[in-house]
Amino acid sequence: MEKITVTRTIPFPKKEVWAVLDDFDNIHLWNPGLKDSHSTTKDKKTGLGAQRHCDLAPFGSFEERITEYVPNKKMVIDIYDGAKLPPIKNMGGVIELTEVNNKTNVSFTFQYKTKGLMGKIMNPIMIKPKMTEGTESFLKGLDHYLKTGRKITKQELKKVS
Repeated sequence: MEKITVTRTIPFPKKEVWAVLDDFDNIHLWNPGLKDSHSTTKDKKTGLGAQRHCDLAPFGSFEERITEYVPNKKMVIDIYDGAKLPPIKNMGGVIELTEVNNKTNVSFTFQYKTKGLMGKIMNPIMIKPKMTEGTESFLKGLDHYLKTGRKITKQELKKVS
């Protein structure tokens, strides 16, 4: 199992950062790797068991569900189905928040396992670098959205340090 962990300090209190993360079906507003997202559980928009569908940019999609949920502190997400994805199986992420001096340290750990010989060959040269970039962009997009309230674009992402 591959693990990529990225941490970013976001200049907002933990409750404000959590409010964006907890708007589970609208991740496409701040994740630059997504075109769209929506809830797939009618009566549960967030919290343990909530599910969403995500459309990747430029193509592909996946289904996610929250498997662990500690409000204002931790969310564990399982990616359990996908279409037009690289040779990967068993993907997921852990988001953890800690507040320090009215700022929030956000840690995002993305985990995945490649499948087959092709996945093993492609991982070091293509998959892991792309997944690392996506993990970093995830937190940059979150930071940008909190600061501006605007949907992140690939052009704006280039300006976020």
